[in-house]
Amino acid sequence: MNETDRILRLHAARYPLMEPRDAVKLLYQSEFGGGHLIQSRDAARIRLLAEYRSVSQDASPLWEELGGGMLRVHLRALDAHGVAPETLLDWFCASAAAVHGCRESFLAKLGQLSALTEEGRFSFDAAALETYLCAYAGEGYPPVSHSEAYCRAYAPAYRVVRRDCCGGLLPDGGGFSAPASPER
Repeated sequence: MNETDRILRLHAARYPLMEPRDAVKLLYQSEFGGGHLIQSRDAARIRLLAEYRSVSQDASPLWEELGGGMLRVHLRALDAHGVAPETLLDWFCASAAAVHGCRESFLAKLGQLSALTEEGRFSFDAAALETYLCAYAGEGYPPVSHSEAYCRAYAPAYRVVRRDCCGGLLPDGGGFSAPASPER
């Protein structure tokens, strides 16, 4: 099993209510990161701090793997793991500058998603994924937002960073190791 298959299986188990667009978002982030969200460092800081203040802090895992050395760092776990929002901003901006991605690699990952969907690994079926991917291709494979169902179930609040852009400051053992329930 390659890394993309492993990550897709892990996220399918952890987030059973994900829809095709959520799986595509995962693969997009693993390939291209989250730099498309940065208009300027100041704007990224304002948005990050507003989102950080809007989530309740808890002791959940700080990060989860996306593949390709990319991670989602969860805002709700910053305090419990001793990571300041400004530090996360540094990681996020450094990651955005370092990640460029490759369309061919992304398309190969979408092929792996299709194969796993055919195996029944997701709550959505192959026809739903194919319909979504056809429309998505017609749009030119842009970044996408999470589905409404995913947002309601999991309340995502994170920044995408490259592990190697964290300057060795990412706490060990702070990542997800078991599937989470939808009641997060």
